Amino acid sequence: MTRAAIALPPETWFARVAVAGGHGILFATNEMPTRWHELAEKLIADDTERAEYIDLPRGIVRIAAFRDGRIEACIFCGPAHNSPPWEVVRALFDAGILAERDRRLLLSGRSADGMAETGPIVCACFGVGLEAIRRAITLGTAVNVAEIGRALRAGTNCGSCIPELQGIVERTAAAGAPGNSG
Repeated sequence: MTRAAIALPPETWFARVAVAGGHGILFATNEMPTRWHELAEKLIADDTERAEYIDLPRGIVRIAAFRDGRIEACIFCGPAHNSPPWEVVRALFDAGILAERDRRLLLSGRSADGMAETGPIVCACFGVGLEAIRRAITLGTAVNVAEIGRALRAGTNCGSCIPELQGIVERTAAAGAPGNSG
């Protein structure tokens, strides 16, 4: 989806789709995902803020460009069985200025509707946010780093977030101690 019309490579099969305020194109090609990443670099204006998700072993390239808080363009390519729901991405494109959580979810193709706010991401490996960690500690589901790992998977892959998890445990416990207000 783009706000401005684009020309696809000649060997691409495509169908144009009506999109409010822009252009939608569903396409099929035998080009490799790296080719689509190169093409996106040429098609998307340089003055935009970009977000990318690239998983070359699985053949996935997803790129979104934002201007003034709204989607300017997004190009998602990969195997047909792994495509994000068109309706979700289209709704976000139509939405105008996106909330931060919608921007974070755009490349996944998921809607934020009905999802709890996660806050800033602490564990990048599993996308676990600060609020989810605090909630687990407050509810008693996890009272230390090992239990956070069992409950949320945070800290169980590369381990780079373990010091931050320990700090969150300590700060949350101190904030909940008698005589502390927060």
